[in-house]
Amino acid sequence: MARVVGRPIKPGADLLLNDDEKPAYIRLHDIGRERRSRPLQEFLNDVGGLMLSAEAPAVASFVAGKVLQRLLKTGKVRPEGGPLPGAPEGLDDAIEHLAKSGRKYEAIAGQFQSLADKLLWRRGRSGPFASLNFGNTHSHAVLVGPGGMEERADLRVGVIYMDRYTRFPDHVQTQPRAFILLSPGEICLGNSEWFSAGIGTVFANDAGQSFAIRCTARPLLAVWCQIERET
Repeated sequence: MARVVGRPIKPGADLLLNDDEKPAYIRLHDIGRERRSRPLQEFLNDVGGLMLSAEAPAVASFVAGKVLQRLLKTGKVRPEGGPLPGAPEGLDDAIEHLAKSGRKYEAIAGQFQSLADKLLWRRGRSGPFASLNFGNTHSHAVLVGPGGMEERADLRVGVIYMDRYTRFPDHVQTQPRAFILLSPGEICLGNSEWFSAGIGTVFANDAGQSFAIRCTARPLLAVWCQIERET
């Protein structure tokens, strides 16, 4: 299958970063002043623990470790109660499958279930080799970062959801990014061949490298993180 390789990075080329507006300005002395919700903190702790495990690739753990270090302090917590789009249809199926995949995933599934309706779910832009119905079969959201439950400009922790038999478009990443799959999926990094990966697979993709992901008989759920800017 043809691949997008060597394409220069352009503004907006990273299709996971389709922000509607600039992130809110957070004063440095406000970082760490608020308390993070317990479900979000537990979710970050448990997912972060998997991304730092001995089985995880060193590059992915390096990226995740820098993110987790910064997460020791909180950003601006978004007040609850405002109107938000509902979570995507099919997400409950992905969460249920995750919960049945082992004790260490049962807690993560419960934590994410309690967070899903509090996220601002977005439909991203399509691109090269995307599914024909891509606009209706995927959503992504930010847990921590610009537009997230916890607003801050220095990092992002995001989540991707895709319905069965959906392919995310090839896109070039602007920052080194670490991922963990919370469902089965198929991945293509740069010039590599597609490979199948199960729940709990951790991997990384470098800045300037193309990335593609797809799923087959089960919906896809994945968490990713990156440092947005160095301080």
